[in-house]
Amino acid sequence: MNLKKEHFVGKPALAREARAGPQWQFAGVEVEWDALERLYAEAGLAPSLPATAWRASVPIYVGGEQAGYATSGAWSPLLKKYIALAHVHSRWAAPGTAVEMEVTVEHRRKRAAARVVKKPFFDPERKRA
Repeated sequence: MNLKKEHFVGKPALAREARAGPQWQFAGVEVEWDALERLYAEAGLAPSLPATAWRASVPIYVGGEQAGYATSGAWSPLLKKYIALAHVHSRWAAPGTAVEMEVTVEHRRKRAAARVVKKPFFDPERKRA
């Protein structure tokens, strides 16, 4: 999009959005393993994560407010972490922001501590051009 063009349909709206910045951002989320273990222990169970990646809308919270939603997630055997991709409001999209992700334990919805992380989750030096 070239906002320097003289005139085109939608230019004022696009210019406003460019000044204000995006309302939403696509971010990575890491769920804290200790938080997951604690939630499962409260139900008298060992932690159990899906064997394959999931693709469903899962709420992300900051305090009592919904901050966004995870769109997919999985256990990463390479990173040894439970990770998810999420759309979050820009004010909570900075890496390191503490959030909570909804998880289901024994048919009950709970919130596990998590944090926003930089994407890609794994970016080895040797793989860059």
